[in-house]
Amino acid sequence: MKKIIIVLSIIIGLFGIVANAQDNFPEPMEPPRLVNDFTGFLNQNEQMNLEQKLRTYNNQTSTQIYIVVVESLDGYDPNDYAVRLGEKWGMGQKGKDNGLLILIKPKTAGSKGEVYIAPGYGLEASVTDIAAKRIVSNGIIPHFKKGENYKGLDLAVNTIIQITQGEFTSEQFVSANPERKKTRGSRLFGIISFLLFFIIM
Repeated sequence: MKKIIIVLSIIIGLFGIVANAQDNFPEPMEPPRLVNDFTGFLNQNEQMNLEQKLRTYNNQTSTQIYIVVVESLDGYDPNDYAVRLGEKWGMGQKGKDNGLLILIKPKTAGSKGEVYIAPGYGLEASVTDIAAKRIVSNGIIPHFKKGENYKGLDLAVNTIIQITQGEFTSEQFVSANPERKKTRGSRLFGIISFLLFFIIM
């Protein structure tokens, strides 16, 4: 009997942990919208402009592109957080799974910033993982570093719309936007080469 009570207690505790984990995810803003900024990352005009663009595209195609800005990911990996939030909010049309989430956790004094693009299953063929990463690294992040939050997100939204409308493919976008990781390496190589030349001289 004691063993049964212990097992039940463990099960109840696990359910409590799961419930608390679910509570970490915010509820959608009211009235419902596609741009949900919980941090003031964008000003009101910027939110309205993006909302209007996303709402118009949703009405034309039924594809829902969400922008969600949160204060913390509560220890979740960005991909895991995005998937869980998308499921909780029911992003995309039923049966089509054509929702896409642009998730932002702004940089603070005590934590790094996170930006992640998570397409639903219905959009994965058009917006591939590689294309999503390039949109973040080559489009969003450079603008964020300059404090141009709106420009970064507006560029990302325009690119995603163009890809999902078939104006160009993810492969074409990736080919036109190579990774920028080599830039830092080339600079480092140049510095080392200069130091070696200076030492030799």
